[in-house]
Amino acid sequence: MFSRVLTSASSYFHLPIDDLEDEVDFPSRHIAWKPSDSPDSDNASLPSTSSSIHSSKSHNVIQQILDEHDLYRVLGLQRSYRIDKLTLRRAYLTRSRACHPDKFPHDPEATRAFQKVSVAYDVLSKPSTKRLYDSRSPHATYDIFSASPFPPPEETFRSVVIGVFNDILDGDLDMIRTLLRAVNEMNPALRLGEEGINSVFVTLRSVRDRAKTCRTCIFALHDEVARLLEVQRAFRDLSYFDLRRRTCLTVRLARITVSLPIALEHALQQQKLDAVYSAAGRNRDGVGDEERTAIMNQRLYVVLRGVVNLLERMERILNK
Repeated sequence: MFSRVLTSASSYFHLPIDDLEDEVDFPSRHIAWKPSDSPDSDNASLPSTSSSIHSSKSHNVIQQILDEHDLYRVLGLQRSYRIDKLTLRRAYLTRSRACHPDKFPHDPEATRAFQKVSVAYDVLSKPSTKRLYDSRSPHATYDIFSASPFPPPEETFRSVVIGVFNDILDGDLDMIRTLLRAVNEMNPALRLGEEGINSVFVTLRSVRDRAKTCRTCIFALHDEVARLLEVQRAFRDLSYFDLRRRTCLTVRLARITVSLPIALEHALQQQKLDAVYSAAGRNRDGVGDEERTAIMNQRLYVVLRGVVNLLERMERILNK
């Protein structure tokens, strides 16, 4: 399937990589979290009515979490004696995204909801505590805030994000490597080669290592790993014989994975610009692309952008 798509559409996928190096900016589709009251937040460019609706929905989710006593419903799940890791992680990432304190820095209810979601995940993700919880009456009250000690909520959040990332690095790298080789053969202008492909994987491991201690990195990666879980879920639900759709999801999985360093680079660069802006009190345009050195050099950054663009074009072809 890969070879047929690539050979039949090589001209469509051609990307003048040298032109990319001259571009001023490459706006990321994946923006790191910002406090909801920040003028630079995700919804700043939307009409005020849309922002209000988004905020209202988030607060509704927070209230739903606080009103629930059943741990499954805290995570938005139906009670089940068997629940797989993928489903549990997806539910946790969705709920934590809706109530993380950094999105609502002045809302103590968001903090309590985030704590509640974290405890619910910690209980249901461990066979021993899940078995003990399932043995209780469904109508029994469970005081989640006075339960046995659990890891701090931020530690749970970090472990889930990195856990998904580790699964990708451990399970899908061979597939991604094969796809990158095909992309390189299809568009020699990328000048990727084996050395460049290896650099991509070194950078991905660097992203994981940095995320272990970097708060900004975790937030930047949260939405990306949530998307990866969605692709994995969709892949799992497909018929084995639906080759076209399976190929499309494989390309999407590779695209999201390869774009992780770009999303992280943008988040770190934005943090750096904000720090300079705050300290010097000057326009953030005073710091340019030459300072992009957080996790990769300029050449690798441009190559990754080119690969992501090509993979997006492949997806569009496969979706027709």
